[in-house]
Amino acid sequence: MSEELYPAKPIMLVDDEMPWLRSLSLTLRESAGITNIIKCSDSREVLHILQKTEVSMILLDLTMPFFSGQDLLRMITKDYPGIPMIVLSGMNQVDTAVQCMRLGARDYFVKTAEMDRLITSIQKAFSMQNMIDENQRLKFRFLADTLEYPEAFAKITTQNKKMLAIMRYCEAVAQSSEPILITGESGIGKELFARAISYIRCPADTWVAVNVAGLDDNVFSDTLFGHTKGAFTGAERERRGMVEEAGSGTLFLDEI
Repeated sequence: MSEELYPAKPIMLVDDEMPWLRSLSLTLRESAGITNIIKCSDSREVLHILQKTEVSMILLDLTMPFFSGQDLLRMITKDYPGIPMIVLSGMNQVDTAVQCMRLGARDYFVKTAEMDRLITSIQKAFSMQNMIDENQRLKFRFLADTLEYPEAFAKITTQNKKMLAIMRYCEAVAQSSEPILITGESGIGKELFARAISYIRCPADTWVAVNVAGLDDNVFSDTLFGHTKGAFTGAERERRGMVEEAGSGTLFLDEI
């Protein structure tokens, strides 16, 4: 099975030193789980790549042949203002850092010396961009007149405007990787909406439902996470938890 790339839109690394690009790529993979990476060692190719590929973020070296990091900041900010950019430099120069921020950089870091802070900044940028994207999806779906995935709601029959608005809301939030809480009285169809969201998010993936009503803390923990052989008295064999069973699919916790 092929590896699922993260993030969905690649992050672009721009530096004229290939060894540094390989090192940074490895650090991003091991420290942040980032696997969707475009490496560019020629600053002249950056705009050509952006014309063909939508990226989630750009990490720029400051000092490069042809176009410097500051040159690229000006050009990218003008043509692609929504892309977060972080500048990396071999020197800690406050004046240069301030200038880069004024040109549109989200952050400025010294190479090798601030890798932990760099990872944190990247993760914050991803979170912010996810929030912006989700707000745009919500706005689009609320203004839309039709459902994008009507087949997901095939078991729900209604022409009620409020119900259709809820369906459009479900279509919007289904694209998010965040947990979703569905509340309401028994029998109103919470599981139907949960299945619809699961279908929109990952139609081919696993659906695992767990009714947690009446489970005490120990049983609840074991149900979700399982145990290894010999973990406690009577644990004669390994047992997979529901979280592992669901994998990249949907885990539905009923009666939570």
